[in-house]
Amino acid sequence: MKMLSIHGKRPLGGFALVDPLVAILVVSTVMVGAINFWRLAEYKCNKARIDARVSQILRESSDYVAYVPYDLLPTDGNQVRSGFLLHPLNPTTKQYQDIYPFSVTAAVTTTNAGTPDEAKQIVLALTYYTNPGPTATDSRQETIRTDAISRVKI
Repeated sequence: MKMLSIHGKRPLGGFALVDPLVAILVVSTVMVGAINFWRLAEYKCNKARIDARVSQILRESSDYVAYVPYDLLPTDGNQVRSGFLLHPLNPTTKQYQDIYPFSVTAAVTTTNAGTPDEAKQIVLALTYYTNPGPTATDSRQETIRTDAISRVKI
């Protein structure tokens, strides 16, 4: 038996293949978008963890310079602290990794050296390396400098 359409012609074949192809295209587009969203969310989470750790290190280093005895203050260009920003656990080896190295150095300006009015202005610089961002090409180095911390010899 021959099927006829309203106009008396046979229906065109092949249209049934377009619907699944369009559906596959839509699903794959949604999946690619979801994967990119997931990668961006993971990057932002890591960046927030690094920023929190950088703030903590700067706060600790500033407190050290503010409260250490005057004779133990760092000299110009001296490294105050170094290490790694994060220590994530590697689930396969069950060992902690050291990633994102950092160092804190001091730039010291001394006024009235050797007199009872001697004073030091100390600027801390935290330099660290992180993974490249989603649009960067190479590993990048970032440096953060604090305001000058003034200490007077008493």
